[in-house]
Amino acid sequence: MLLPAASCEKILTRLDDHFGEKVPLEPPVKDAVSQYLLENGADRSSAKKAAKIVASLNGQIPLRVTEVPYIQKKHRKIFPEVFQRKAVGGLANCQACHRSAAQGHFSDRDVAIPQ
Repeated sequence: MLLPAASCEKILTRLDDHFGEKVPLEPPVKDAVSQYLLENGADRSSAKKAAKIVASLNGQIPLRVTEVPYIQKKHRKIFPEVFQRKAVGGLANCQACHRSAAQGHFSDRDVAIPQ
């Protein structure tokens, strides 16, 4: 996961206004989602990339993956025009370039930036 548990917890308390959308979840579903996110936050992972994410936060609790300093640093050399391409659609659309993003894999080897 690309966010720490504290970020997930903060997001879950704001589901009535989740980036302008209401996310209605029945209590059992919300509990299950909450448990998963809190147990699998970047700060609970042994993955090297998760450790880099957590170290970059310096106590911050970002609400978006695009606010994580490590993520921003990894993408700093990409021209802003690339993120404006229709096929990319912005930094938040990980799957546009990271072919294994759906499986939670963000290896530099699996990157293919669409035209």
